[in-house]
Amino acid sequence: MGHVTLAIRHLQDEQMLLRQGRLYWVTLDLATDAEILARQFLSGLSQEHIATLVCSGTDPQAVVESMAADCGPAELRLFGMPDDASAHLAFKTLTSDLQRIKIARGSHLLLMLNCAHLETLSTHQLQRWCESTREWLLNIDCTLLVLCSGQAPLLHERLSSLNEQLAGLAQLYRQDGAIHYQLNFWHSQLGVCAAQAFDLQASDSGFALSDSQLSSPSQTRTDDQRIYLTERSALEGTAPLSEQWRLFEHRADLLQQASHARAACVIVTLESNQDVEPLARQLHKLREQCGAALKIIVREIEACLRYRDERLLLTCGANLIVPAKTTLANFLSMVESAQGQIWRHRQTADIQSLFARLRPPARRGILPPSEFIDLLDEVYSGASGELAHQLLRLRPRGDLNIDQYLSQITLRRFGDVACVLDGVFYLFLFACRADGLEPALGNICRLPWQDIFSKCEVLSGADVLPRQAFINAPKTLEVSRQASGQVTADLTRAISQSGYAPQRITLVLSEPCS
Repeated sequence: MGHVTLAIRHLQDEQMLLRQGRLYWVTLDLATDAEILARQFLSGLSQEHIATLVCSGTDPQAVVESMAADCGPAELRLFGMPDDASAHLAFKTLTSDLQRIKIARGSHLLLMLNCAHLETLSTHQLQRWCESTREWLLNIDCTLLVLCSGQAPLLHERLSSLNEQLAGLAQLYRQDGAIHYQLNFWHSQLGVCAAQAFDLQASDSGFALSDSQLSSPSQTRTDDQRIYLTERSALEGTAPLSEQWRLFEHRADLLQQASHARAACVIVTLESNQDVEPLARQLHKLREQCGAALKIIVREIEACLRYRDERLLLTCGANLIVPAKTTLANFLSMVESAQGQIWRHRQTADIQSLFARLRPPARRGILPPSEFIDLLDEVYSGASGELAHQLLRLRPRGDLNIDQYLSQITLRRFGDVACVLDGVFYLFLFACRADGLEPALGNICRLPWQDIFSKCEVLSGADVLPRQAFINAPKTLEVSRQASGQVTADLTRAISQSGYAPQRITLVLSEPCS
């Protein structure tokens, strides 16, 4: 069976795991928030779990009816409790009533009730109830989570002193337009957490840490910050540098161990471009499990990463990518420089949409203008800033016809497209940084691009293009006809300025003279 957890997205395991045979209590100001958390808890249970939901003042069927059919336990029993003056009596005799319905050993119990029914209970009465309930839970190896809704600060104050009887106590409330989650104390198989505060946000799928909390985490366990979990190949056969270095032959074993880390340094290697997307998925899952304090370093063994690949790995969780051919000494210096770093990227919940945004369009080469503008709309409309693209307007020199220009252009990468409109050459380079533009043009053009084009203008985006002219342009290329007027005009202007003047040129011999 899987772990039992509150299933609050991005919260660390030690802050929400529930131990078998223990009693946990969460107070919430709003009954609607209690229903959201109840559905989230039940949905987080696996098919192998057995669960029972007991509600006071709420229809248990209404709580679970919006749960997805493929989520939650295979067996879920629903019961109701009184919501009147006798509710506190039903609360006192809860374990006796549960015994009569023959709760299965190892079950997970969820109790939802209003704080108003418990306000009359003294601290001593609450303590006795918690002690007897904890003993009963231990005997049948069951877990009980109490979700108590309504504003009752005195009740929460009494409960906070029962840290020996309760395995966990937390409160969830809304204030100043935000959702706050206060963790008073929480015992789990991973240890004990106490006095921690988080900001949450609510969605259709339940509660999750807010974006602001993710970007500036305030609560991070750092007892493993000096540990290095490393693929053996990253050290080029060198023995572990100290006792803090743990080497792994296989990445699967490394990731399994890293899933329990919080601030350690995790070093993985990459040898092939084919491994980029699988590694990105693994890093995304690891980052989601372990939080922003974990340092993830990717060492490139063979030169295989393009700009798009680097951005994908960084967006999915990597702190640092070490290029191929970096010496071991420099690599170790870069590893040391990553100590204390916090991963600052925004965690993307839907990794498939991220892959779609960073994957180049399945088009390349010369396109008709209308198809060219459609492709730009597709790329720019779905962009979220992960990649930089280059859109260029190039004006031919005028001493060649357009067919000759195009014979000097070779677009090999998917996503690199061009078109000709009114004698002007438009070029789009997918996933190309500004500093990579000059080398890119050198790869695209057979001759130096300055010999082919008289002007290269970098455009900010598709919105600066004459859109209607692109849309109305002929579907077929007809590039020679489109450019003939421009070529003639350029030649006439050049002749009128300088005439037919001879020019001295130097020819480079391809073979040495014998």
